[in-house]
Amino acid sequence: MSAIERRSGEDRRAGRSERRLAAPDERGLSPEERKVAGGLAPFRARLDEIDAQLVDLLGERFQICREVAVHKSENGIAMMQPGRVEIVRARYLQHGSEVDLPADFTGGFFDLMIDATCCAEDELMERLAEGVEGPSVLCHLQGDKGQRVGPEGKAA
Repeated sequence: MSAIERRSGEDRRAGRSERRLAAPDERGLSPEERKVAGGLAPFRARLDEIDAQLVDLLGERFQICREVAVHKSENGIAMMQPGRVEIVRARYLQHGSEVDLPADFTGGFFDLMIDATCCAEDELMERLAEGVEGPSVLCHLQGDKGQRVGPEGKAA
């Protein structure tokens, strides 16, 4: 069993409720800005909680994609499944519309997420094919169009 398979969802979620984003340093704020910040504190606390949950969920999503990459590698399945991507994208856009998200934001976010997870899957599958075990080297997305680049800055 690989290191990737050993990491369970429960291990990743353990301690999730204790982890929060650090509060911003307010020493640089003017007295007026501090007064405004005080009134916004309850909203900001809620946003900070949601942001922490989003990061946790994205981490969980990436882990599932790593597990998918292992399954695809073991079963000779191609990394890219364009039909599946289109189905999920349509569902994502529909759900975004239902909760009043702007379509361009929802589509852009989905595209960014899919590009990043596909890149991570592709890299992991290549490593598995070469017999290299260990954490996936994550792709980095750069540029206005989210061009995939590897860790050396080369186009992926």
